[in-house]
Amino acid sequence: MKLRTLALAISVALPGLVTAQTLDFQTSVETTLSQNPQRDHSQSQIDQAQAALSQAGLSRLPQFNLSFTASNSNNPLNVFGMKLQQKNATFADFGFSEAQAAFGSGDYSVKPDDLNKPDAYTDFNTRIEMLLPIWNGGKISSAKNQAGAMLEAAQKGDVAVQQMLTYYVYEAYEGVHAARAFIQVAEQALKAANAYVNTTRNLVQQGVVLRSELLSAQAHQAEAELMLEQAKNHEQMALDGLRSLMGMETHAPLDVAGRVNIDLPSDNLDEMTQMALDTNPKLQAMRQQVKASHAAVKGSRADLYPSFNLMARHDWNDNELGFNASSYTVAAVASWKITDFGVTGRAVDQANAAARGQEAQLRSEERAVRLNLLKAWRQYQNELKKVESNKAAVNYAAEAQSLIARRYETGVSTMTEVLASQAQLDKARAELANAEYAMNIQKAQLRLATGRMQLDQM
Repeated sequence: MKLRTLALAISVALPGLVTAQTLDFQTSVETTLSQNPQRDHSQSQIDQAQAALSQAGLSRLPQFNLSFTASNSNNPLNVFGMKLQQKNATFADFGFSEAQAAFGSGDYSVKPDDLNKPDAYTDFNTRIEMLLPIWNGGKISSAKNQAGAMLEAAQKGDVAVQQMLTYYVYEAYEGVHAARAFIQVAEQALKAANAYVNTTRNLVQQGVVLRSELLSAQAHQAEAELMLEQAKNHEQMALDGLRSLMGMETHAPLDVAGRVNIDLPSDNLDEMTQMALDTNPKLQAMRQQVKASHAAVKGSRADLYPSFNLMARHDWNDNELGFNASSYTVAAVASWKITDFGVTGRAVDQANAAARGQEAQLRSEERAVRLNLLKAWRQYQNELKKVESNKAAVNYAAEAQSLIARRYETGVSTMTEVLASQAQLDKARAELANAEYAMNIQKAQLRLATGRMQLDQM
């Protein structure tokens, strides 16, 4: 695998120096899945969901906060509080020095300036605080359940992207082979047209047929050349699509290996329908999204219930940088919001509406999957019959064309009959190639619908 990837990288980097590398279907899929930006997007969603799940789990752990505050004030209450926190308060701070004279005279209306008009004072506070959630109405568990469901949804979504990209690769890969089948048909048609032109030219020179017959043969030859050119263009377009899926440069040399034949996951329509409902990764992802929306409803109801949390704090206060005076606080806080005038109720209603919307989308997608599966099954049955019918038509047309060509060479048939017979043969061959391609694509669509469009399942 490493050697194939290295060779592919060299062929992309040095397209002018390396011949076209032939990639089999498995390598094409693996390269696409490793480089297509849709995988990057789905992986980013998985990473987001994983981070959300981890965040919800960590929410049960205590939070530690460290803070440092420097303040300066001459507000009487603030100054007195700073001194108390620093354990530096004295009787003088209460104005006792001024109170002695007041008590002696009996005048108790004296306002002590030491208490009411203190000088500016500075406090440096260092604090470490721990907050521990005990129960918050189930908000944390709801968030965890929601994140877990979204993670599973993202993972199933990534599987859906992988299967869709695998389908696109198969469609392009099969398209290359279908175009080459058309090229073979066109080459056969051109070879026959060239032979008719040469034969008719000789017959004109011999005076057996009119020149108008030669002109008809030459016109048919031009049509065959155009048909071949169109088939080659379809081949290049299919290769362009494959390059785009694999992240290759537009003109990077590329070729594909042999045609891939895939089988149906089941020959029974009812069994495939049940497979689709059970294992289609897109449906599985949507079911997890519904589950997440129900968890979100429970989370929105958390504010209707009481909460209980613990807090522990340690402070250091000083009138200069340092840890002079220390103190601690431990608290248990229980709270219950009595009313917010319907704000929480409206949030619950909103979450319920979102959940109903998710459920409706799921039901709609289930119906779409059933319908698409049924369409693919009907179309597959039609293409299967077309393949058998066209194979017989090719055999009949080839035999008829051979007979008419020999009659023309003997002068019994006209060029018009020859060209009509050849056109019928070309049409039968083209319809057979188209039916085989359509049949294979329908099989791939049935595998995609049933959630079985992965390399290890094919």
